[in-house]
Amino acid sequence: MKKGSKGRAWLWGLLILVLAGVLSYLVILGLKDTVVERETPEVDRGDAASIQEPVTEEKVETPTPSIKKEIYIATEKEEDDCDRIENNIAEYFLYLDQKEYIRNLDLEVNVYVRAKEILKKLAKHPPIPAGEGADHKMIIGNLYHFFRVLKGKDIRLVKEILKNEEENLEINLEMFYRWFILGDRCPDPENIRPSFDVLYQYAGFLINTTGGRAYLFRRSTSFRLLITYYCLLTIQEADKRGKNTAGIDIIPFIGPLKEEINHYPDFQFQQEFVYRLSQIEDDYLSRR
Repeated sequence: MKKGSKGRAWLWGLLILVLAGVLSYLVILGLKDTVVERETPEVDRGDAASIQEPVTEEKVETPTPSIKKEIYIATEKEEDDCDRIENNIAEYFLYLDQKEYIRNLDLEVNVYVRAKEILKKLAKHPPIPAGEGADHKMIIGNLYHFFRVLKGKDIRLVKEILKNEEENLEINLEMFYRWFILGDRCPDPENIRPSFDVLYQYAGFLINTTGGRAYLFRRSTSFRLLITYYCLLTIQEADKRGKNTAGIDIIPFIGPLKEEINHYPDFQFQQEFVYRLSQIEDDYLSRR
């Protein structure tokens, strides 16, 4: 063979090796994606409405908190779960600090500091979740609960966030619910995460009292449906822990909520919510 022919043969051989390497990488990547897709439906749907789809870039502005779908799937290491959720909460507040509508509020402090103050006020003065029929003064107290506990600037901040972050409400509420429900399983060095008892009182207040329900019906449909959903999850959890001290029966709320969500096409995880509510309903009915 001539010297030029040997050189071309060597180059062709090298090219074939490179192409083979690229093809092998693509095949392995394809197999990896296939495994993820097959494993996702096996996630325990009983774990606080596990969300199985990631946030798409089209739905979140830049810069955004790094909320990834891993936080919605139970992991083997609880410590990793704690760190992941806490990091996402911190990043979310940093994300809010960069929004123009937040800057226009002239908060004087960052959103995280103001949020800590709001949570401490709400935890210190929780509403009564049941018993309005026995004490009519309680109805008035519940109707004006948030206005009595929070200052005007606090309420304005919450309203602005709800209005401007409506597009990502599903993901954000799921993230905060998981943060609230952590309880003693994860460190809370600043002691700002409300106790489960406080969470239960607000859940009962929002779905079981005149004032709470009136508040929800003044908000957007998506906010009302999602908050009601997480309130039901909270009270179900209270039943499991033997902490449903007000004896709130959530069965009458499940069917109507499931029907509304089933006819509300704007939810990205609509079928997840309906499936979870059906599970809760079946669980309660089977024990009656």
